Amino acid sequence: MTKTIKITGICGSLRDGSYSRSLLETIASLLPEGSQFDSLDIGAIPHYNQDLDTAKGPEAVLQGRKLIAESDAVLITLPEFNHGIPGVLKNALDWLSRPAFTSCFNDKPVLFATIAPGPLGGVRAQYQMRETLSSMRCKMLPLAEIAVTFAAQKFPDGKLVDEPTKQHLKTVLDSLLDQAGLN
Repeated sequence: MTKTIKITGICGSLRDGSYSRSLLETIASLLPEGSQFDSLDIGAIPHYNQDLDTAKGPEAVLQGRKLIAESDAVLITLPEFNHGIPGVLKNALDWLSRPAFTSCFNDKPVLFATIAPGPLGGVRAQYQMRETLSSMRCKMLPLAEIAVTFAAQKFPDGKLVDEPTKQHLKTVLDSLLDQAGLN
């Protein structure tokens, strides 16, 4: 009997029709057959407040930590806001990164992808993501990165139609699964 691969997805945008959400759904559709994919709703997580960061902290945080801890790997997609990570995503990562050095993300394989309507594809947010996830002691692929450019042309009606992009997503996803020993 083969083990079911459990993947948690985090969309760094709250908007239902966002390109980030479409990208996350596309990557999830490329997972091996029989994989379990769950999404973490970062919109349900309150603003970080250390006074609330206790064993009986906010329920959305406790559920998020449990979901990540039980996952084999994590996929994160995000837009770039003002050359950086969206505040709502950074807030969620701040909550999920606690307690430091032993959080649910410690040693967890993570793949992140940025997407934007312009020619840079969110590359400026990539540095901040790598810095943040590194401080959380995640396992990240050194290369290749995913920065999807010209999102409107590649995701008309919310579905990826660009085959080279789809192939790149599949290649990088397979690299993550290989690194995590899941392929």
